[in-house]
Amino acid sequence: MATHDVEQLATTAAKVLTRGASSAVQGGRVRDGFREWFRRHGPLYYYSRQVDWLDPQLLDDPSIVRHWRLALFHVLSYASNPEAAAIELASLIEELSPSLAVDSTDPPALPPPFQDHVDFRGGTFNGTVAAVQLNHYGIGILHDPAGWSTVEAADPIGLGVRRTRRLDKDPELPPYVRRDVDERLAALMSGGGLVVVTGEPLSGKSRTAWAAVLDALSAKTRVYSPSPGVDLRVLPGVLRDRDGSYVLWLDELEGHLGERGLDSALLAQLAELHVPVVATMSDEVYDARRFGGGSAARVLGRAELLELTCRWSEAELTRLAQEDDPRLVDALEWRGKRGVTEYLAVGPELWDEWWRARRAMAHPRGHAVVRVAVDLARLGVDKGVSPDVLEELSAHYEPFEGLEPERESRADTLAWATEVRHGVAGMLVEDGPGGELRAFGSLAADAGRSSQTRKVPYDVWEAVRTLALDEGAGSAIHVRFVKAAVAYFMPHAVAGSSEALFRLGRYDHGLGMINREHCFREAANEGHYRAAAALAELFIARGDTAEAEPYLEQAAKGGDSTAAATLGTLLRDRAETWLRAAAEAGDPVAAHELGDMLFGSGREDEALRWYRKAAEAGRRELATSRGARLSRWRASEADLRLRYGVARSRVPQPRPTDLFADRLLAVLSGQRPVHWMLRHTVGRAYDELAGLAEHGPLRATRGTRPVVRDIGYYVAREGAVEAFARIGAGDQVRAMAFRLEQGGDLRWRCTAVELGTPSPDTVNE
Repeated sequence: MATHDVEQLATTAAKVLTRGASSAVQGGRVRDGFREWFRRHGPLYYYSRQVDWLDPQLLDDPSIVRHWRLALFHVLSYASNPEAAAIELASLIEELSPSLAVDSTDPPALPPPFQDHVDFRGGTFNGTVAAVQLNHYGIGILHDPAGWSTVEAADPIGLGVRRTRRLDKDPELPPYVRRDVDERLAALMSGGGLVVVTGEPLSGKSRTAWAAVLDALSAKTRVYSPSPGVDLRVLPGVLRDRDGSYVLWLDELEGHLGERGLDSALLAQLAELHVPVVATMSDEVYDARRFGGGSAARVLGRAELLELTCRWSEAELTRLAQEDDPRLVDALEWRGKRGVTEYLAVGPELWDEWWRARRAMAHPRGHAVVRVAVDLARLGVDKGVSPDVLEELSAHYEPFEGLEPERESRADTLAWATEVRHGVAGMLVEDGPGGELRAFGSLAADAGRSSQTRKVPYDVWEAVRTLALDEGAGSAIHVRFVKAAVAYFMPHAVAGSSEALFRLGRYDHGLGMINREHCFREAANEGHYRAAAALAELFIARGDTAEAEPYLEQAAKGGDSTAAATLGTLLRDRAETWLRAAAEAGDPVAAHELGDMLFGSGREDEALRWYRKAAEAGRRELATSRGARLSRWRASEADLRLRYGVARSRVPQPRPTDLFADRLLAVLSGQRPVHWMLRHTVGRAYDELAGLAEHGPLRATRGTRPVVRDIGYYVAREGAVEAFARIGAGDQVRAMAFRLEQGGDLRWRCTAVELGTPSPDTVNE
C-alpha cells in the first residue's frame, strides 16, 4: 500500500474516531469498533484504552485529530499484517462514516519517520548558528504494562547501570556496597513523587538509585523505562484503573524533559496514581536545567534531590573491605587516588582499548610499554618508573605476530598511553617528581585474572628482583615481589618444573617464605646447574664446603665460571692443607708439591723453604720445578732471593689495603659471590661479610657503579693493619672499615669488616 494511501486512510479514520466518539447515538459503537481494531493490530495496545478517554470538549482541537492520525498511521505502518489492518480499517470507516458526514479531502502530508539527521541545505539563516539541539518526541511504542519487567526481574545494565569488568564466571555486576545515602534515598522513594540522584560523572548514580528501588519498592512493582523522546503524556491514562504498582525510571532525566516529556502536570498525575519517578542527572546538567528557567526548572524544583560523590567515606570503605567479590577486592587495593565507582566504571574501557591496541594498525608499541608497567605492578612495584626503563624492558617481550611497534614514535607512544580517559585516568599515570609512570590499577588487577595475559619474561622478573633488593631484603616491595613469585611459580614447581623451583629459591633471598635449600636441591637433582651453584653458595655461607663441592662441580660442568673458580679455590686450599701436613711430617714429595703450589700463588719465600726441605730429603724431581730452575740461575740462594727482590721492586706492587678494598667492594656490590672471599678471610670476617652482602648494600643505583674513592690506614702492630675507605656511587658516599692480618705463610687476610650508613657526598677536604 503506497504511503500516500496509508496517510489518507489514517486521516479519514482519525476524523471518524474523533467525531464519532462524541456522538450520543454512535459514540459507543465507534469506540467499540476502534478499540477492537487497536487490540488486534497494536503493538500500541494502550490506544485501545485511550479510545475510552476521548474528551468530547477537545475533539475540535487540531492537535487531538493529529494525535490519532499519527497513531493510526503508525499502527498501519508497523502492524504484523499491514494489509489486513488496512482492509479492516477501511471497512470500519465505510461502516461508520455515512452517519458522521466525514469528508475525505487530502490532508497535509504526515512527517517522515523520526531520524537523527536534519538537512538544512537550502535554508536561509540570519546571523551565525552556534548549535542546534532537537528532542524528538514521537509516538513511541508503549507496550501493555502487564508486559513490563518487574523490579526483581529487571536488567540493571539495560536501565543504565554501568558494567564492570567480568571474567570467567563472574556475575554481571559485583555485589552492591551500601552508600551512606541509601537509607535516606529509600525513604524519599517510598514517599512517591520525583526523586533525582545527582553526582559527578562515574559516581555510581544509576547503581545507587536502582539499589534504592530494590529496597523501597515491592519486587513485583513493574518498571517503565522509556527511551529519550518518547511521549509520556499518555502514561497516566495507561495506568489508571490498573491493578498493581508501577515506577517510572528515567536515567539521564534531561532526555525526558520537555513539552511531551515529564512536566509539572504529568508529575502531579503520576503522584495521584502513586507512581514514583526515579531519575538520575549529572551535577553539571542538573545545575543548568534547575537554574535555567522554563518548564524543566519547575519540574526539578519539585524534586527530592540526593547528591552522590566519587569520594567514599571511611564507613563506605569499611563495608567495601567486607566483600569477597574479586572485583571489589581489587578496587580496594588498586584504585589509587581514584574513587571506587570511577575505578569500577573505567576499568573495562581501559582494558578493552589497551588489549585492542596490540594490532599492527593501532598502537602496538604503546601496548608493549603499558604491558611492562602492568607486569611491574603485578610483581609488586608500587611506584612509578622512568619511561626509559619501560622502553628498555619492553624489548624483552615477544611482539604479537606481524606487528611492527617501531613505526610509532616515542612521543606518540607516551601521549597515547598517558591520555586521560573518561575524565578519570590514562593507562599510565604519573607517579614521581621526575615524570615516572605506573600502570592504572585496574589494568594490573585485571591482568592478574585474565586468560589473555601472557607470561612475564624472566628478564623482567630479574629487574624487579634487583629493584626489590636495592630497597633491602625484607622490604615491603621485596615481600610483595616474593608473594607474586610464589603465586606464579609454586603451581609450576609442584608440577615438577626445575626452573620454577630455582626461581622460588632465588627470589626469596632470605625472606623465609620459601625453603630455599629444598628448592635448590630439588632443582639441582633435576639437572639445573644454576640451582646447583646457588645451593653450593648456601653451604659455603654456613661453612660446609665439603657439602658444596659436588654442587659446585655440577655447576661448573654446566658452564658456570664462578662456580668453577670457587671449586678450584676450595680444592687448592684443601690440597695445601694435606700437603703441608705431609711435608711437615717429612714427606719430600709433599714438600715439593707444596713448594710448587706456594710459588704459583706468589708466596715465593715459603716455597723456597719447602724446595730446600725436598732437596735435603733427596727429591730428584725437584729439578723439574719452577723454583729449581730459578735456583740454578745463580749458585747461591741469597743471590737468587736478592735478584728476585730487585725484580719485584721494579714493578710497583699494590698495597694489601688497596687489593682488599677492591675485593670487598666487588662482593658487597654483587659483582662477586661471597664465597669468592673464602680464602681471603679468617675468623668472624667471612660471617660479617656474608651478612652485609645479603642485603646488597653497595649495588649499583640508577646505573652508577660504586667505586673506591680513597683509602687510609694505620699499622696497629707488625703484621696487622686497620684500614678505612670511602665508597662513592653518584652523590652517595659510604664508609667501609676493615682489618688485615698477615699469617705465618706471609699472606694477608681480612679479619673484620664494617659498613657505615649512606650519606650525601661532600666537598673533599
